[in-house]
Amino acid sequence: MQTFSQSDLDAIDKLWRSVPADHVWSGWSAAGAEPEEVWLYRTRAHWRKFPLRKTGNGFALFDEHDRKVASAASLDELLEAVESIPGLAETGEARPPARN
Repeated sequence: MQTFSQSDLDAIDKLWRSVPADHVWSGWSAAGAEPEEVWLYRTRAHWRKFPLRKTGNGFALFDEHDRKVASAASLDELLEAVESIPGLAETGEARPPARN
C-alpha cells in the first residue's frame, strides 16, 4: 500500500480548512508520520467515516465495509468525491442506537 507523505497530509488539511463550517466534511485524522490510510469524517446528520488510500492513479475512498465508494485523481477532486457520497440515512443503512 502507498503511504501519505507530509506534503499530502498538509494538502488534505489545507483542503479541509478551505470548506465552510457547515460543510458535510467535518474532519479528518491520520496516525503516524507516513500513514497508509487517512480517515475522513462527515457531519453527524450525514455521519460516515471513510478510509482514504493512495492508489496508483490518485486516491480512493472506502466505506465502513471496505467497499470503494469514490476515487479522485487529485486531492482537489477529493472534495467533490466526499460531497457526492450519501449519508447513511440516504443509503438505507441505519446506525445502531447510541449506548447510554
